[in-house]
Amino acid sequence: MPAPKNHFEVAVIGGGPAGAAAAAVLARAQRRVLVIEQSRNVSFKVGESLPPAALPLLDELGVRDRFVEDGHLISYGTESAWGSDELQGTDFIRDPNGHGWHLDRPRFDATLREGALASGARMLDETRVSDAHRGTDGRWRLEFDAGSHSQPVYAEWLIDCTGRRSWLTRREGVKRETYDRLIAFVAGFARAESGRSEPDRDSLTLIESVIDGWWYTSLVPNETRVVVFFTDADTPAARKAQRLPGFSSLLSETIHIRKRLDDFCYVIESDPMTTSANTARLERIHGDRWLASGDACVSFDPLSSQGILTALYSGLKAGRALDSHLNGDPKALSGYTDDIDAVFDAYLKNRSLFYGYEQRWPRSPFWKSRR
Repeated sequence: MPAPKNHFEVAVIGGGPAGAAAAAVLARAQRRVLVIEQSRNVSFKVGESLPPAALPLLDELGVRDRFVEDGHLISYGTESAWGSDELQGTDFIRDPNGHGWHLDRPRFDATLREGALASGARMLDETRVSDAHRGTDGRWRLEFDAGSHSQPVYAEWLIDCTGRRSWLTRREGVKRETYDRLIAFVAGFARAESGRSEPDRDSLTLIESVIDGWWYTSLVPNETRVVVFFTDADTPAARKAQRLPGFSSLLSETIHIRKRLDDFCYVIESDPMTTSANTARLERIHGDRWLASGDACVSFDPLSSQGILTALYSGLKAGRALDSHLNGDPKALSGYTDDIDAVFDAYLKNRSLFYGYEQRWPRSPFWKSRR
Protein backbone atom coordinates (compact mmCIF):
# COMPACT_ATOMS: atom_id res chain seq x y z
CA MET A 1 0.00 0.00 0.00
CA PRO A 2 1.47 3.42 -0.93
CA ALA A 3 2.22 5.86 1.89
CA PRO A 4 -0.31 8.67 2.49
CA LYS A 5 0.59 11.95 0.79
CA ASN A 6 1.54 13.60 4.09
CA HIS A 7 3.83 10.74 5.24
CA PHE A 8 7.56 10.83 4.47
CA GLU A 9 10.67 8.91 5.38
CA VAL A 10 12.59 12.16 5.85
CA ALA A 11 11.52 15.76 6.30
CA VAL A 12 14.20 18.43 5.90
CA ILE A 13 13.46 21.66 7.76
CA GLY A 14 15.17 24.43 5.81
CA GLY A 15 15.71 24.72 2.07
CA GLY A 16 19.12 26.39 1.93
CA PRO A 17 22.26 24.75 0.49
CA ALA A 18 22.55 22.07 3.21
CA GLY A 19 18.86 21.17 3.11
CA ALA A 20 18.71 21.02 -0.68
CA ALA A 21 21.86 18.88 -0.85
CA ALA A 22 20.64 16.40 1.77
CA ALA A 23 17.24 16.14 0.09
CA ALA A 24 18.77 15.55 -3.35
CA VAL A 25 20.96 12.71 -2.07
CA LEU A 26 18.09 11.01 -0.24
CA ALA A 27 15.62 11.43 -3.10
CA ARG A 28 18.08 9.84 -5.54
CA ALA A 29 18.29 6.92 -3.13
CA GLN A 30 14.52 6.50 -3.61
CA ARG A 31 13.66 7.90 -0.20
CA ARG A 32 10.38 9.80 0.17
CA VAL A 33 11.67 13.26 1.10
CA LEU A 34 10.01 16.59 1.89
CA VAL A 35 11.83 19.94 2.12
CA ILE A 36 10.10 22.65 4.17
CA GLU A 37 11.30 26.15 3.33
CA GLN A 38 10.09 29.10 5.37
CA SER A 39 11.10 32.03 3.17
CA ARG A 40 11.88 31.19 -0.43
CA ASN A 41 11.45 34.64 -1.99
CA VAL A 42 14.17 36.57 -0.18
CA SER A 43 15.77 39.35 -2.22
CA PHE A 44 19.08 39.29 -0.33
CA LYS A 45 20.94 36.69 1.74
CA VAL A 46 24.24 37.04 3.54
CA GLY A 47 26.87 34.76 2.05
CA GLU A 48 27.90 35.35 -1.54
CA SER A 49 31.38 33.86 -2.00
CA LEU A 50 31.80 30.35 -3.35
CA PRO A 51 35.33 28.89 -3.59
CA PRO A 52 36.50 26.64 -6.45
CA ALA A 53 36.35 23.57 -4.19
CA ALA A 54 32.54 23.70 -4.41
CA LEU A 55 32.53 22.69 -8.09
CA PRO A 56 32.86 18.90 -7.49
CA LEU A 57 29.99 19.09 -4.99
CA LEU A 58 27.77 20.85 -7.53
CA ASP A 59 28.73 18.13 -10.01
CA GLU A 60 27.72 15.48 -7.52
CA LEU A 61 24.36 17.18 -6.98
CA GLY A 62 23.77 17.32 -10.72
CA VAL A 63 23.38 21.11 -10.85
CA ARG A 64 26.71 22.20 -12.33
CA ASP A 65 25.30 23.10 -15.76
CA ARG A 66 22.37 25.01 -14.24
CA PHE A 67 24.75 26.82 -11.92
CA VAL A 68 27.07 27.89 -14.77
CA GLU A 69 24.10 29.18 -16.77
CA ASP A 70 22.86 31.32 -13.87
CA GLY A 71 25.36 34.09 -14.59
CA HIS A 72 27.14 34.40 -11.24
CA LEU A 73 30.20 36.63 -11.29
CA ILE A 74 33.56 34.90 -11.62
CA SER A 75 36.04 35.56 -8.81
CA TYR A 76 39.75 35.03 -9.35
CA GLY A 77 40.87 35.39 -5.72
CA THR A 78 41.24 37.86 -2.86
CA GLU A 79 43.13 40.99 -1.91
CA SER A 80 43.78 41.64 1.76
CA ALA A 81 45.37 44.26 3.96
CA TRP A 82 45.95 42.00 6.96
CA GLY A 83 48.91 42.49 9.25
CA SER A 84 49.87 45.68 7.40
CA ASP A 85 48.33 48.48 5.34
CA GLU A 86 49.71 46.96 2.14
CA LEU A 87 47.44 44.91 -0.08
CA GLN A 88 48.49 41.34 -0.78
CA GLY A 89 46.87 39.19 -3.44
CA THR A 90 45.90 35.52 -3.34
CA ASP A 91 44.56 34.01 -6.56
CA PHE A 92 42.98 30.71 -7.57
CA ILE A 93 45.40 30.09 -10.43
CA ARG A 94 46.79 26.90 -8.86
CA ASP A 95 43.43 25.54 -7.80
CA PRO A 96 42.59 22.42 -9.87
CA ASN A 97 38.92 23.47 -9.92
CA GLY A 98 39.63 26.88 -11.44
CA HIS A 99 38.06 30.12 -10.29
CA GLY A 100 35.47 30.89 -7.62
CA TRP A 101 32.27 32.94 -7.81
CA HIS A 102 30.44 35.88 -6.29
CA LEU A 103 26.88 34.66 -6.13
CA ASP A 104 23.43 35.91 -6.78
CA ARG A 105 22.56 34.08 -3.58
CA PRO A 106 18.76 33.75 -3.98
CA ARG A 107 19.30 32.39 -7.51
CA PHE A 108 21.94 29.96 -6.24
CA ASP A 109 19.67 28.61 -3.51
CA ALA A 110 16.81 28.29 -6.01
CA THR A 111 19.02 26.27 -8.36
CA LEU A 112 19.90 23.86 -5.55
CA ARG A 113 16.22 23.45 -4.67
CA GLU A 114 15.40 22.85 -8.34
CA GLY A 115 18.05 20.13 -8.32
CA ALA A 116 16.45 18.50 -5.28
CA LEU A 117 13.04 18.61 -6.97
CA ALA A 118 14.49 17.09 -10.15
CA SER A 119 15.93 14.30 -8.00
CA GLY A 120 12.46 13.49 -6.68
CA ALA A 121 12.12 15.47 -3.46
CA ARG A 122 8.92 17.34 -2.65
CA MET A 123 8.87 20.96 -1.48
CA LEU A 124 6.69 23.09 0.80
CA ASP A 125 7.43 26.79 0.18
CA GLU A 126 6.60 29.73 2.44
CA THR A 127 5.87 27.31 5.25
CA ARG A 128 6.99 27.66 8.86
CA VAL A 129 7.08 24.68 11.20
CA SER A 130 5.47 25.64 14.51
CA ASP A 131 5.76 22.32 16.34
CA ALA A 132 7.57 19.00 16.01
CA HIS A 133 7.05 16.08 18.35
CA ARG A 134 7.29 12.31 18.25
CA GLY A 135 4.28 10.06 18.67
CA THR A 136 4.16 6.73 20.47
CA ASP A 137 5.21 5.01 17.24
CA GLY A 138 8.38 7.12 17.09
CA ARG A 139 7.33 9.11 14.03
CA TRP A 140 7.59 12.88 13.97
CA ARG A 141 4.45 14.96 13.62
CA LEU A 142 5.07 18.43 12.16
CA GLU A 143 2.54 21.22 12.49
CA PHE A 144 2.61 24.61 10.80
CA ASP A 145 1.70 28.23 11.41
CA ALA A 146 -1.76 29.40 10.44
CA GLY A 147 -1.79 30.36 6.78
CA SER A 148 0.93 27.83 5.97
CA HIS A 149 0.38 24.19 5.05
CA SER A 150 -2.90 23.23 6.73
CA GLN A 151 -2.38 19.51 7.31
CA PRO A 152 0.21 17.98 9.66
CA VAL A 153 3.12 16.09 8.11
CA TYR A 154 4.53 12.83 9.46
CA ALA A 155 8.15 11.76 9.02
CA GLU A 156 10.31 8.92 10.24
CA TRP A 157 13.37 11.19 10.42
CA LEU A 158 14.06 14.91 10.50
CA ILE A 159 17.10 16.86 9.32
CA ASP A 160 17.58 20.25 10.95
CA CYS A 161 18.83 22.74 8.33
CA THR A 162 17.45 25.85 10.02
CA GLY A 163 20.77 27.71 10.10
CA ARG A 164 22.28 29.20 13.22
CA ARG A 165 18.93 28.98 15.01
CA SER A 166 19.25 25.18 15.16
CA TRP A 167 15.49 25.25 15.71
CA LEU A 168 14.84 21.52 16.04
CA THR A 169 17.96 20.47 17.89
CA ARG A 170 17.61 23.21 20.50
CA ARG A 171 14.05 21.98 21.10
CA GLU A 172 15.59 18.58 21.66
CA GLY A 173 17.76 20.06 24.41
CA VAL A 174 21.04 19.99 22.49
CA LYS A 175 23.39 22.78 23.52
CA ARG A 176 25.16 24.98 21.00
CA GLU A 177 28.72 25.84 21.96
CA THR A 178 29.95 29.28 20.85
CA TYR A 179 33.61 30.19 20.47
CA ASP A 180 33.39 33.97 20.08
CA ARG A 181 30.94 36.88 19.85
CA LEU A 182 31.53 37.86 16.21
CA ILE A 183 28.73 39.87 14.64
CA ALA A 184 28.33 41.20 11.10
CA PHE A 185 26.93 44.50 9.86
CA VAL A 186 25.95 44.08 6.22
CA ALA A 187 25.13 46.85 3.75
CA GLY A 188 24.49 47.00 0.03
CA PHE A 189 26.01 49.77 -2.11
CA ALA A 190 24.86 50.87 -5.57
CA ARG A 191 26.50 53.11 -8.16
CA ALA A 192 25.39 56.75 -7.97
CA GLU A 193 23.70 57.69 -11.23
CA SER A 194 25.51 61.02 -11.39
CA GLY A 195 28.92 59.42 -10.92
CA ARG A 196 28.78 56.52 -13.36
CA SER A 197 31.81 56.27 -15.59
CA GLU A 198 33.71 53.08 -16.33
CA PRO A 199 32.10 49.86 -15.07
CA ASP A 200 33.27 48.12 -11.92
CA ARG A 201 34.75 44.84 -13.15
CA ASP A 202 36.58 43.90 -9.97
CA SER A 203 36.64 40.11 -9.63
CA LEU A 204 38.31 39.93 -6.21
CA THR A 205 37.12 39.84 -2.63
CA LEU A 206 38.74 42.71 -0.73
CA ILE A 207 39.50 42.23 3.00
CA GLU A 208 40.87 44.85 5.38
CA SER A 209 41.56 44.51 9.10
CA VAL A 210 41.04 47.46 11.48
CA ILE A 211 41.58 48.00 15.19
CA ASP A 212 38.12 46.75 16.21
CA GLY A 213 37.64 43.96 13.65
CA TRP A 214 37.72 43.63 9.89
CA TRP A 215 35.85 44.51 6.69
CA TYR A 216 35.26 42.96 3.33
CA THR A 217 33.59 43.92 0.09
CA SER A 218 32.77 42.04 -3.08
CA LEU A 219 30.91 42.83 -6.25
CA VAL A 220 27.81 40.69 -6.81
CA PRO A 221 25.40 40.46 -9.76
CA ASN A 222 23.13 43.43 -10.54
CA GLU A 223 26.01 45.91 -10.07
CA THR A 224 25.72 45.82 -6.29
CA ARG A 225 28.58 45.82 -3.82
CA VAL A 226 28.20 44.01 -0.52
CA VAL A 227 30.16 45.66 2.31
CA VAL A 228 30.42 43.94 5.70
CA PHE A 229 31.97 45.01 8.99
CA PHE A 230 32.83 42.31 11.56
CA THR A 231 33.43 42.98 15.23
CA ASP A 232 32.46 41.49 18.58
CA ALA A 233 28.92 42.11 19.76
CA ASP A 234 29.96 43.72 23.06
CA THR A 235 32.33 46.35 21.61
CA PRO A 236 31.70 50.10 21.28
CA ALA A 237 32.22 49.66 17.53
CA ALA A 238 29.27 47.24 17.40
CA ARG A 239 26.99 49.74 19.08
CA LYS A 240 28.18 52.44 16.69
CA ALA A 241 27.73 50.31 13.56
CA GLN A 242 24.05 49.59 14.22
CA ARG A 243 22.97 52.88 12.65
CA LEU A 244 23.87 54.34 9.29
CA PRO A 245 25.83 57.38 10.58
CA GLY A 246 27.99 55.18 12.81
CA PHE A 247 28.50 52.56 10.12
CA SER A 248 29.50 55.26 7.63
CA SER A 249 31.89 56.81 10.16
CA LEU A 250 33.64 53.47 10.76
CA LEU A 251 33.78 52.86 7.01
CA SER A 252 35.47 56.23 6.49
CA GLU A 253 38.35 55.04 8.70
CA THR A 254 39.24 52.21 6.31
CA ILE A 255 41.80 52.70 3.56
CA HIS A 256 41.17 50.21 0.78
CA ILE A 257 37.46 49.50 1.28
CA ARG A 258 36.67 53.23 1.25
CA LYS A 259 38.84 53.80 -1.83
CA ARG A 260 37.16 50.97 -3.74
CA LEU A 261 33.75 52.49 -3.08
CA ASP A 262 34.89 56.02 -3.88
CA ASP A 263 36.63 55.01 -7.11
CA PHE A 264 33.38 53.73 -8.56
CA CYS A 265 31.01 56.26 -6.95
CA TYR A 266 29.09 53.84 -4.73
CA VAL A 267 26.47 55.03 -2.25
CA ILE A 268 24.87 53.03 0.53
CA GLU A 269 21.31 51.87 -0.13
CA SER A 270 19.92 51.38 3.39
CA ASP A 271 20.74 50.95 7.07
CA PRO A 272 23.11 48.03 7.74
CA MET A 273 21.60 44.67 8.57
CA THR A 274 22.92 42.89 11.66
CA THR A 275 23.50 39.15 11.82
CA SER A 276 25.48 36.69 13.91
CA ALA A 277 28.77 35.51 12.40
CA ASN A 278 30.38 33.63 15.27
CA THR A 279 32.02 30.23 15.35
CA ALA A 280 29.70 27.66 16.92
CA ARG A 281 28.82 23.98 16.93
CA LEU A 282 26.27 21.62 18.41
CA GLU A 283 27.47 19.37 21.21
CA ARG A 284 26.08 16.45 19.15
CA ILE A 285 24.81 16.43 15.58
CA HIS A 286 22.47 13.45 15.54
CA GLY A 287 20.04 11.94 17.99
CA ASP A 288 16.75 10.10 18.25
CA ARG A 289 15.54 10.15 14.63
CA TRP A 290 17.18 13.48 13.78
CA LEU A 291 20.34 14.92 12.26
CA ALA A 292 21.63 18.47 11.94
CA SER A 293 23.39 19.87 8.88
CA GLY A 294 24.76 23.18 7.59
CA ASP A 295 24.93 26.14 9.96
CA ALA A 296 22.52 24.33 12.26
CA CYS A 297 25.34 21.86 12.83
CA VAL A 298 28.53 23.96 12.68
CA SER A 299 28.95 27.68 11.94
CA PHE A 300 32.17 29.21 10.64
CA ASP A 301 33.69 32.66 10.88
CA PRO A 302 33.22 34.25 7.40
CA LEU A 303 36.97 34.86 7.26
CA SER A 304 37.26 31.21 6.25
CA SER A 305 35.02 31.69 3.15
CA GLN A 306 33.82 28.16 3.90
CA GLY A 307 30.21 28.76 4.93
CA ILE A 308 28.40 27.70 1.75
CA LEU A 309 31.03 25.08 0.91
CA THR A 310 30.61 23.44 4.32
CA ALA A 311 26.82 23.62 4.04
CA LEU A 312 26.96 21.70 0.75
CA TYR A 313 29.47 19.22 2.12
CA SER A 314 27.57 18.56 5.34
CA GLY A 315 24.27 18.26 3.46
CA LEU A 316 25.73 15.63 1.16
CA LYS A 317 27.28 13.79 4.08
CA ALA A 318 24.06 13.92 6.12
CA GLY A 319 22.01 12.55 3.23
CA ARG A 320 24.44 9.72 2.59
CA ALA A 321 24.77 8.86 6.27
CA LEU A 322 21.03 8.71 6.86
CA ASP A 323 20.47 6.59 3.74
CA SER A 324 23.18 4.17 4.88
CA HIS A 325 21.71 4.07 8.38
CA LEU A 326 18.27 3.24 7.00
CA ASN A 327 19.91 0.49 4.94
CA GLY A 328 21.23 -1.06 8.15
CA ASP A 329 24.73 0.40 8.58
CA PRO A 330 25.16 0.82 12.36
CA LYS A 331 28.22 3.08 11.98
CA ALA A 332 26.84 5.51 9.41
CA LEU A 333 25.72 8.24 11.81
CA SER A 334 28.85 8.09 13.97
CA GLY A 335 30.84 8.30 10.73
CA TYR A 336 28.93 11.47 9.86
CA THR A 337 29.95 12.95 13.22
CA ASP A 338 33.59 12.00 12.56
CA ASP A 339 33.52 13.71 9.14
CA ILE A 340 32.10 16.96 10.54
CA ASP A 341 34.47 16.88 13.53
CA ALA A 342 37.46 16.59 11.18
CA VAL A 343 36.32 19.58 9.13
CA PHE A 344 35.63 21.67 12.22
CA ASP A 345 38.96 20.84 13.88
CA ALA A 346 40.88 21.80 10.73
CA TYR A 347 38.87 25.02 10.51
CA LEU A 348 39.73 25.97 14.13
CA LYS A 349 43.44 25.53 13.47
CA ASN A 350 43.30 27.68 10.32
CA ARG A 351 41.18 30.31 12.08
CA SER A 352 43.77 30.64 14.85
CA LEU A 353 46.58 30.80 12.31
CA PHE A 354 45.03 33.56 10.18
CA TYR A 355 43.95 35.75 13.08
CA GLY A 356 47.45 35.35 14.49
CA TYR A 357 48.90 37.08 11.42
CA GLU A 358 47.45 40.41 12.61
CA GLN A 359 49.76 41.82 15.32
CA ARG A 360 49.31 45.59 14.96
CA TRP A 361 46.85 46.18 17.81
CA PRO A 362 48.00 44.10 20.80
CA ARG A 363 45.76 46.01 23.23
CA SER A 364 42.60 45.77 21.15
CA PRO A 365 40.04 43.52 22.92
CA PHE A 366 38.94 42.11 19.56
CA TRP A 367 42.41 40.93 18.57
CA LYS A 368 43.50 39.91 22.08
CA SER A 369 40.57 37.51 22.31
CA ARG A 370 41.75 35.74 19.16
CA ARG A 371 45.33 35.07 20.20
